[in-house]
Formats: sequence, structure tokens, C-alpha cells
Amino acid sequence: MNWYEIALGVVLIAVSLFIIVFTLGQEQKGQGLSAAITGQSAGMEAGRERGVDAKLAKLTRICGVVFFVVALVVCVLSARL
Repeated sequence: MNWYEIALGVVLIAVSLFIIVFTLGQEQKGQGLSAAITGQSAGMEAGRERGVDAKLAKLTRICGVVFFVVALVVCVLSARL
């Protein structure tokens, strides 16, 4: 195992943990599947993310892109060996 494989593995684990923390830190937007089944319209209202939720959503998206790119790089590097 090369040093870059270890480093990229650590980055993947760290980004995965960030995604989990940022996702759990966001406020729940609706009542989930039960609201969709019963037809409650409270979850259907158009609302924009504000303040901390907007920052957490943006950080989650950024971490998702970083995770995807690093995973692709790891796959390409592993295939070459």
C-alpha cells in the first residue's frame, strides 16, 4: 500500500464523517413519508433554507463533491496498479 492510498483513504473517512455531521445538523424540513402518504400539505410548502441551515446544506454539497472526486481518483489509481 502506497502513501497516497493511505492519505486518500483518510480523506474519504474524514469527508464521510463531515457529511454525516452536516446532514444531522440540519433542521428537518418535513414529516417524512407519513406526511406524503396521508396527504398533509405542510411538507409541500415552498421554503428557502436560511442561516445556519443554508451553510450546512452548502457544506454538505461541497463535501459530497469532494467525496465523489476522491473516490474516483482512488479507483483510477487502484486500477493502474
